[in-house]
Amino acid sequence: GLEWAAGIPGTVAGAIWGNAGAFGKSMKDVVKTVEVLDVKNNKIKKLKNRECKFGYRNSIFKKNPNLIILSAQLKLKKGDKNKIKEKMQEFMGHRKRHPKFPSAGSIFKNPKNIKARELIEKCGLAGKIIGQAQIAKEHGNFIINLGDARAKDVLKLINLAKRKVKNKFGIKLEEEIQKIS
Repeated sequence: GLEWAAGIPGTVAGAIWGNAGAFGKSMKDVVKTVEVLDVKNNKIKKLKNRECKFGYRNSIFKKNPNLIILSAQLKLKKGDKNKIKEKMQEFMGHRKRHPKFPSAGSIFKNPKNIKARELIEKCGLAGKIIGQAQIAKEHGNFIINLGDARAKDVLKLINLAKRKVKNKFGIKLEEEIQKIS
């Protein structure tokens, strides 16, 4: 049931928090319940899937920083080991396009009917470098660290991509990553 997640970096709590997904599947498809600590009243409670208010790369946890994910119960299906391995290898094969340098993963959510990376690449931004940060040549929705990248350089590339895509296609890119200040 989690074959689609093969190779996605991060933690289970982080994946639930952002409703991580790939290949048409996401955490909302496998989460049964989530146990949280509500720091406002120092109470532990269990939320059912629908109470998590999952949306595209979104959940109640993004909107409510008082909820700390402690654990989760997932609903997974038993399957044939060989078929599962095959599927995971297939998904990992798709991820070979992902850069080998450190990154925060996909920067932008995909707009309807087109991939963010395609828009960025069509704007000629693949390979664009600011400081030690670069929009990856192999996948335009990744900003990689070439060695000593600074947050300000990554933010400049994010803003450049947003501006160029908006000017060329009239599409406003929305960030999938969350900035914490």
